[in-house]
Amino acid sequence: MIAAIRCMGGLAPEARRSISQLLADHPSPIPAHAAIRNFECWGAKLDPGNIGATLFFGRIDNFRDTAHALGLSPESTPVEIYSRALGHWGDEADRKLVGHYSAITLEGPNQLRLVRSPWTAPPLHFVAGQEITGASPLLSALFAAGVEKRIDWDHLVDQLAFDHHDCEPVGWYKGIGRVPLGSRIRIDGSDWTLDRYYDPVATEPVCFDRDEDYVERAQELLDEAARVALTGVEKPAIMLSGGLDSPLAAAALLREMPEGATLHSFTFGPIPEWDGYSPPGTFGEERERVRRFAAMHPQIEPHFPDPVAGGHDHRLRDLLARTEIGTANVANIGIFHSLFEQAKAAGCDAMLTALHGNFTISLDAGWAAAEALRSGRLAKVRRLLAASAEDEEAHSILRRFLSQAVLPNLPESVQRAVRQQVHPERSAPVPLASLLSAGTANAWRKRSTKRGSRTVFERPTIPASREEAIRRMWASADSGEDIDLGMERLHGMAHRDVTAYRPLFEFCHGLPTDQLRRAHVDRFLARRMARGMMPEEQRLETRQGRHNVDWHARMTGRRSELLVQVSALRAHPELSRILDLDRLDRLLVDWPEEMPRALEDRIPREIGITRALTTAAFVSHVEKRNDF
Repeated sequence: MIAAIRCMGGLAPEARRSISQLLADHPSPIPAHAAIRNFECWGAKLDPGNIGATLFFGRIDNFRDTAHALGLSPESTPVEIYSRALGHWGDEADRKLVGHYSAITLEGPNQLRLVRSPWTAPPLHFVAGQEITGASPLLSALFAAGVEKRIDWDHLVDQLAFDHHDCEPVGWYKGIGRVPLGSRIRIDGSDWTLDRYYDPVATEPVCFDRDEDYVERAQELLDEAARVALTGVEKPAIMLSGGLDSPLAAAALLREMPEGATLHSFTFGPIPEWDGYSPPGTFGEERERVRRFAAMHPQIEPHFPDPVAGGHDHRLRDLLARTEIGTANVANIGIFHSLFEQAKAAGCDAMLTALHGNFTISLDAGWAAAEALRSGRLAKVRRLLAASAEDEEAHSILRRFLSQAVLPNLPESVQRAVRQQVHPERSAPVPLASLLSAGTANAWRKRSTKRGSRTVFERPTIPASREEAIRRMWASADSGEDIDLGMERLHGMAHRDVTAYRPLFEFCHGLPTDQLRRAHVDRFLARRMARGMMPEEQRLETRQGRHNVDWHARMTGRRSELLVQVSALRAHPELSRILDLDRLDRLLVDWPEEMPRALEDRIPREIGITRALTTAAFVSHVEKRNDF
């Protein structure tokens, strides 16, 4: 863990000790401390006179090739490789290096260079001011140095309105920014500038002679990604689902692990009280699928933790204590804690996942029909829109033609007007999944209109082009990094995503559209990669696994407790203004006996309530309250 902090008058000894303890609280601590000119630095043994010194946190995936190109030993540390690369290539180093990292470089007495790698990286928060200048992946390190902890209420409201600030250098606290993915920020005293050095859509087209060549190369890159993910890991674990991505990642890991080694897998499931309902196009029970997959791969030892603990706020306070962030996704995290806990108990030292599979090997070219229509290939449009024999929910081909081929090619204003007519419940002034009060929603709408921002519900449903789809993926990838780091610190084990490997991103994003979706077959690349590696029923499944499918059953037994929390919020001056607490009350009191099917009944309860209450828990944590 790293930090660089300049405090007018110097840091007090107790602040220095506190920061050192915080940074050492990590599975791979780097607690070394040095004073360099005006800065206190943690994360490397540094020469006090060395302007240009770098603090590095994370990993370099292509370290062998980079070390060779720079004349370094392959045993060199990541910070040695990064420092040499920066000295040799300058800013171009971050384009040449492949990895998952954040770095801080001292460029002058009051100057910092901050960077995060593309596609995935640890967080990096910063403050630039006359009294304090500094940066660290841990907000708590900045607070320990004396940075004031002031919630930015406008930012909090934006998050509750699903007006996310992905790819923006702003955060949940006033005066504290964050470095976006694939970006550099340079601080000079109280001034700072942003440079987005990586363009996610600037990928080279991939063109091979045969269909088989694409599958073969994708498999080679996934195996390479698995090899990188296993670097330094002695006893790996994997979160294993009944879908496509994590089983493909598991198979790749097995190919790279020593013969006879065991891969421990961990899978959650719904609680016994779940009524079995899952929304159309999804399935909620994955454990039997995992058993059948594991039976094909004897090196996998499957584990199925008790799902009882895992609601929207399970271990939330523990996580907030390690992140200090009320991230938008935190209401979906409770189910993962038991997987980490059992993996730790089994002696595993890293939890591997395939969370970015939908952005890589399972990338589905949703833009295919719109692209084909633009190029006048009507026969191809018809093949793409043909319903599969298993698609029981398929609408008429005319409706599919209008929604998937025609609508994405129209101006956004027209698309929005059409959606408002067809789905008025999704186009209300307050987003369907938001429980903002009317006054707060109006103020947010004026502010968002002025900024030209859109909620996730206001964006076109289907991307019109590959570039638009990649931009959306890039924005989605630029979130959740604080949760990932918090889970590592909370459970004392590394978290690595096998599918989050930059060469794999760039290869998949450069593929011809018909390698990603062909005729009615979605996720065409992943389905071909999976042939022979999993049961055919699983390989051809068109539904997707549904996390938190048992939310209704979980919340049914807790309504009285949740109503008490809502009542306590009425005494809070900001939350009682921001949230529609009367509606929150009604949603909990007028509780359906079964999981509601209609979106307007389901979404406010499934997402709105949990988002509101986990946001309130963040406020309670920051303000050190215990009444809600």
